[in-house]
Amino acid sequence: MIHAFRARCAPYVAGVALAALAALSPAPAAAQSAWPNQNIRIMLGYAAGGGADTITRYYANKLQEVAGQTVVVVNRPGAGGNIGANQAANAKPDGYTLLIAPNIAFFGNIHAYKDATYHPIRDFEPITTLAILPFIYAVGPKSPINSIPDLVAHIKARDGKATYGGTTTTAVLAAELLLGHIKGKATRVPYKSMGDSVADLDGSLDFVIADGTFAVGQARSGRMKLLAVTTLQRSGVTPDLPTMDELGYKGYDIPASFGAFAPKGTPNEIVLKLEGWLNEIVRRPETKAFLSNLATDPYPGDQALLRKIAVEETKKWGDMMEAAGIEKQ
Repeated sequence: MIHAFRARCAPYVAGVALAALAALSPAPAAAQSAWPNQNIRIMLGYAAGGGADTITRYYANKLQEVAGQTVVVVNRPGAGGNIGANQAANAKPDGYTLLIAPNIAFFGNIHAYKDATYHPIRDFEPITTLAILPFIYAVGPKSPINSIPDLVAHIKARDGKATYGGTTTTAVLAAELLLGHIKGKATRVPYKSMGDSVADLDGSLDFVIADGTFAVGQARSGRMKLLAVTTLQRSGVTPDLPTMDELGYKGYDIPASFGAFAPKGTPNEIVLKLEGWLNEIVRRPETKAFLSNLATDPYPGDQALLRKIAVEETKKWGDMMEAAGIEKQ
């Protein structure tokens, strides 16, 4: 009889046991809140209104459309982009904080700044590449300098008293490579944003090296005169501007590309979703048209490409800075 009672109760007991286990077990992934279900922040180590900001805000707006959540750009200018990168590196790796950064500043700053507490490989997950553009040598609209040969002659005539403006590691590296080539001297004047330097081009500042997005916009407004691009190939938006390589500085090639990153430890399924969304945006005709007006080209890629770039360029820019004699600031 006892055995018969146990047999009749067995299904009930098993059902209770399974229910208890289900209550104790984590909810399946499908039942958990799907990512994203709150605002996404994109950290940017540069001031609002500059070229990096313009490009980042474009991608942020488009990402907002496909993600279905508000995407906010958080500007943290200073220290060549380090402040924004440091904050992103220390953010919770939950997919709600991202970083968009230019290649040389991001991969090179650990060699250029003493306060770069992040490491581009150790502390971040690469997502994908976004855009590529030149940096441009420029002077004030009333400057008597009209070419790179004019600029070189001016620097030498100033006998060590020439000045230049640049807010990024890319600009500093570009300037110091030229100065190394000509065995000349010029002092960098630090600015928090490139916009702050424009007014000084009519007086205390001899030249600047700015990203193509900012420089082309300023030139169209009559506030800058452009001299040459830092890339090996001419820009399709400024085809009349020579490259430094064409002007005799062989091998001079300093491109600026932008990539998207997440803090280390961000779940891979989130990184893959971001990679797919951002690459869909990069490949849109409207993106090409938008970037073209900024002297910039789309740069489609993936995690693997950006990871390869990170490894290669972290070493490359360190070697170039050492060769150029750039000391940590």
